[in-house]
Amino acid sequence: MNVRLLFILVAAGTAMGQAQSPVSVPPRFDVASVKPNSGVERSVQIDFPSPGRFSAQNVWLRFLIQTAWNVKNYQVVSGPGWAASDRYNIEAKTDPSTSREQIRLMIQALLQDRFQLALHHESRSLPIYHLVTASKDGSKLQPSKSGSCIERNSEPAPAPGSRSPTYCGSSQWSPRSLIGTAITMQQFTTALENILQRPVIDETGFTAAFDVRLNWIPDEITPGLLAPGVSPPPLPSPNDAGPTIFTTLADQLGLRLQAGKGPVDILVIDHAERPSAN
Repeated sequence: MNVRLLFILVAAGTAMGQAQSPVSVPPRFDVASVKPNSGVERSVQIDFPSPGRFSAQNVWLRFLIQTAWNVKNYQVVSGPGWAASDRYNIEAKTDPSTSREQIRLMIQALLQDRFQLALHHESRSLPIYHLVTASKDGSKLQPSKSGSCIERNSEPAPAPGSRSPTYCGSSQWSPRSLIGTAITMQQFTTALENILQRPVIDETGFTAAFDVRLNWIPDEITPGLLAPGVSPPPLPSPNDAGPTIFTTLADQLGLRLQAGKGPVDILVIDHAERPSAN
């Protein structure tokens, strides 16, 4: 009898506690369109073209998850095979005053509503890299020169067909190169994480924005993030001469990637369905 009474009291206390805690409703877009993309074009685009707008062209569900939860490809696991192959176009709008972080929450809600997405977080011990200086003399990094680039939104957008200016904080990368103008160390390590498909922990202590232009011979260490249907670059033959990403970082920047293991936050896809027509 006492055990049963205790169970009733605990259940009642839980119910009262739940009633006292309001349920948080995630924000949603005012208008959203999700359409399959069956074209042969392989280019991919994720953009926030104007305040309150989100646009995604030729993207797949796993990539949308990475955008919505601000994680890397290696942090998303499980799920149906089509989540890494089916392509979609998405156009969504909300109030122009909405912050970028709120828009990310709206993308999460959109995926949960339209793809019936369910996932959970896990912490797993995985291989990581520590980015450190290669010698006791420090790195070879130099702060960007003043006037070498312009801040975004500091002047009108270039006319169609004209050459785009060099923006501060801009970067591009591939399995064989990394180029950045006045980028932060966080932007740099994020690019390395995408190239190496492994977490990179900055331990350099360098805090200024800097320029970088690196090239190396791609190999299995630098798989990069490839769109579905795009083949990775061929591995070099034993006769190919050229530096690896490790030697390039050491020689040009005085930096070293030190292998290790550590806890990594993982998103596990529990359920997903192809979206219904708009």
